[in-house]
Amino acid sequence: MEPVTQPATRSIGPAAGALTRIKAAAIDLSIVVGWAAFSGAIGGVFRLLDLDFHTPTAWDMYAFATLVAPVAVTSALLEASPRQATPGKRRLGLTVVDVEGRRLTRTRSLARAAVKFVPWQMAHTAVIQLFAGSTATGYIVLSIAAQTLVVASILTMVVDSQHRALHDLIAGTQVVRVDR
Repeated sequence: MEPVTQPATRSIGPAAGALTRIKAAAIDLSIVVGWAAFSGAIGGVFRLLDLDFHTPTAWDMYAFATLVAPVAVTSALLEASPRQATPGKRRLGLTVVDVEGRRLTRTRSLARAAVKFVPWQMAHTAVIQLFAGSTATGYIVLSIAAQTLVVASILTMVVDSQHRALHDLIAGTQVVRVDR
């Protein structure tokens, strides 16, 4: 059983602006690029050892298990931690809270991350299959749907009065400034 959420321990300020959130995401993505390089290097070692994945679906599962899932879970755990933020958010003085300003439970944070990273996985699946030569219309539609979700999330963040992205609206969260 998960503990009851704790009241915010810091003074929280107004909702973080869309541009500040995008800057925080860029910092976080720079870290993810390093992790992706590590994941790719491990995949290269597998190839050298002739442990290559022989189907696009196997590569997609590898990408999910070594990149998407670890990044999503790490993001969720960091945002549910006492610091309530990923490195990019911490650097820019932001924190993730529920709509009442409280620290996220792990469950709410994992739900937020799942919704946030679903388009990423959708895009990986589509790109891997299409690069492997699939001509299935479903993969093209999946790729377009992933891109549409990302654009819709950014637009939602820009027009929402609290600058909440789709994953914030669905999970009942918001990103706010904190007094450091």
